[in-house]
Amino acid sequence: MQSDTKIIEDPDKGFEKGAVQPARDKGSLEASMMPLTEPQSLQQTLDGQFISTMPKVRTTDGHMVQWDRNIVVNQLLKETTLSEWYHNISSISKDEAHDVAKETEKRIRGMNIKFLSGPLIRELVNMILLERGHLEWRNVSTRVGSPVFDACEIDQGSGFEANENANLQENAETAHKKKADKISKEQYLLLLPPKIADLHLNGDLHIHDLEYFGTRAFCQDWDLRYFFYYGLMPDGSGAKASVAGPAMKAEVAMLHAVKALGSAQTNFAGGQGFYNFLTFCAPFFEGKPYKEIEQLMQMFVYEMTQMMVARGGQLVFSSVQLSPGVPKMWRDKPVVYRGRVWDGTNGTEKRVYGDYEREVRLGFKAMMNVMLEGDYWGKPFNFPKPEISIEPDFMEEDEMFNRANPELPTYDELYTMTFELTAKYGTPYFDNQLPEYRGAGEGISCYQCCAYQFSANADSDSEFDEKMYFNEGKHFSMGSWQVISLNCPRAAYLAENDDEKLFSHLKHLMDEAMEVFQTKVKWLKPIIENGRMPFATQQPKDPVTGKKGAIAVDIDSLVFTIGVIGINEMVQYHTGSQMHESRDAFKLAIRAMTEMDIYGKELSRKFGMEIALARTPAETTGQRFSVSDLLHEEFRDKVISVVKGDVKAAVEGIKNTHDLPIYYTNGTHVPPGADVSLVDRINIEHVFFPIVDGGDIMHIWMGEGSPDAKGLKDFAMNLARNTQLGYFAFTKDMSVCMDDFHMMAGLKDACENCGSDNIEQLSRVTGYIQAVGGWNAAKKQELEDRKRYNSADMV
Repeated sequence: MQSDTKIIEDPDKGFEKGAVQPARDKGSLEASMMPLTEPQSLQQTLDGQFISTMPKVRTTDGHMVQWDRNIVVNQLLKETTLSEWYHNISSISKDEAHDVAKETEKRIRGMNIKFLSGPLIRELVNMILLERGHLEWRNVSTRVGSPVFDACEIDQGSGFEANENANLQENAETAHKKKADKISKEQYLLLLPPKIADLHLNGDLHIHDLEYFGTRAFCQDWDLRYFFYYGLMPDGSGAKASVAGPAMKAEVAMLHAVKALGSAQTNFAGGQGFYNFLTFCAPFFEGKPYKEIEQLMQMFVYEMTQMMVARGGQLVFSSVQLSPGVPKMWRDKPVVYRGRVWDGTNGTEKRVYGDYEREVRLGFKAMMNVMLEGDYWGKPFNFPKPEISIEPDFMEEDEMFNRANPELPTYDELYTMTFELTAKYGTPYFDNQLPEYRGAGEGISCYQCCAYQFSANADSDSEFDEKMYFNEGKHFSMGSWQVISLNCPRAAYLAENDDEKLFSHLKHLMDEAMEVFQTKVKWLKPIIENGRMPFATQQPKDPVTGKKGAIAVDIDSLVFTIGVIGINEMVQYHTGSQMHESRDAFKLAIRAMTEMDIYGKELSRKFGMEIALARTPAETTGQRFSVSDLLHEEFRDKVISVVKGDVKAAVEGIKNTHDLPIYYTNGTHVPPGADVSLVDRINIEHVFFPIVDGGDIMHIWMGEGSPDAKGLKDFAMNLARNTQLGYFAFTKDMSVCMDDFHMMAGLKDACENCGSDNIEQLSRVTGYIQAVGGWNAAKKQELEDRKRYNSADMV
């Protein structure tokens, strides 16, 4: 008889009759019940007892253990406690757990199988739970993961979300991230309220960066003064990484700035940026010659575009806000650097940022020259995204300063450089603070990530003045908790041409988004309390007092972003016309957005959570919503009537893949392929900027290989002064030969220099320049559809 054979009185009661029990592995069901080494058999001896040859199981830590029904019981008792926290439903009782375990063992015995695995045992348990009506226990007891075939596809760069993020690289870390993403997304969908999970899965709304939903906030714009005062603690606690004191030299300050953004990626799902970058850096440049400042800027840019340290081995998704001079509201504020606030106390001189106008101008010039040169091959730098701030402070020259410093560039000359960079690479983004609604000079404001806008002023922040002066380490930290996008075309499909039904359904989706936000806060509270967001919640050693300093991020001040997708297709289905085709459709879009903006403010007051309405960048969401609607039989004909892209190819290919060449238009945009003049496009899109307070962008796709920089500048400044556009970019398509490294304007299939077809095309995917090869089918189709404009259109 085999050594693991047991003689028990009854196969359903053996473990409760006092028989000697084997040692138990304390891991999960999968760890305890991996493939068994012997076929199960059940024989009856002459004295009527059962002989059970329940085979041994192999644990994941390399041990062989005997089958033990009580492991199932214990796992159920332990794991179903999650239902109390996540679903407010009691966990399983001991008696019912024993009953489920008995039934599981009975079914295993009846299967007459040669091999048994832990996943199969778990699925049997979950099937029994479902049969007994316990979805809530099944959802927390099931497993998340990937079939072996799918995991192998991920290793090869295909399969699961292969083109979800164009910033990801082709490397092993990307494969590792994709596997982790798959597990995390499944986990959070199982733990979310089933109604919310179904809304996401069905395509009514989209929870962005779902893989990070339970562990981190979305994005953050940082105040560099914090790191220039406290120094750098990359791990947030000082326990794992070396802690650096405040930078004393410019080179160290630049490296601290780089590492701060890189370290922040461990605590945030989205982009990281620096507000007012050059002004805060300027004291480190004091008295330095231009070439040395240019070297510092070159070091910063190359570090940001060569550190493959972000999630999945990608570059840090970063941005810097750049002003050509010191903004007026900062000119009389004390400088913060080298571990001190230079306000005349603690042995310091009194220094203000206005003393460093020279350094800011030279820093701006240096940044533009570095980006104009491009990298060693002549490619553009895609990070950090240069957010060029067009401010009232710099629309007129400081003639007295210019006369006293004739060797320094003027504001006009510096802005001209940004358009030279635009004409060459299309790199800059223009943060237009001239419109009255932007509130320039009354507070601080910045664009971040792919078009999210954040601001602070004395009305919204009771500590605004203290933050301006960095009193007791108080500083600005602006960002978002989470982004949820709404499928606006589907709202029209359900409204049946009734305006009130349309608005009601949009508001209903906003209500559902609030439940997601509340869930996020509930989940992250213990994460934060348990020190699982250490970089964001760090309190470094104060260099003056030696005590703990101010917390890095005021988590409670982060906003909750509701994004819109497909407003154009929504009104197209509802009215029969697109926004650019009829006044009625345009007016309905404005009214719908206004209704949502007003309702968002109501929700902010009701829940005590700041809601920001935004245009979602939608690298994949515009595709996902349209494909989801195409998959729903009740919506199929409706989506076909309005969706953009190659509808025929999508219909033919939907049984084989969901990466299809169709999409809904981003945010409140006119469709990228609409045959309208640039002026008409601007006249429509600029109206939405004051309404979409969480962020919007105007894309101008350029068709010329070498557009005129002066013409671009004149056109852009006219837009800034005479429209409501708060944020816009000119995109230039480019190609690079991967054989002879030759750069070309336009989307080329072959190298004009050597004839090679080993070409990488470059363009702006949503809000940043990236290789087209990593785009999904919808974005590639959109790239093909885009209507491009020449200099003659910009008059």
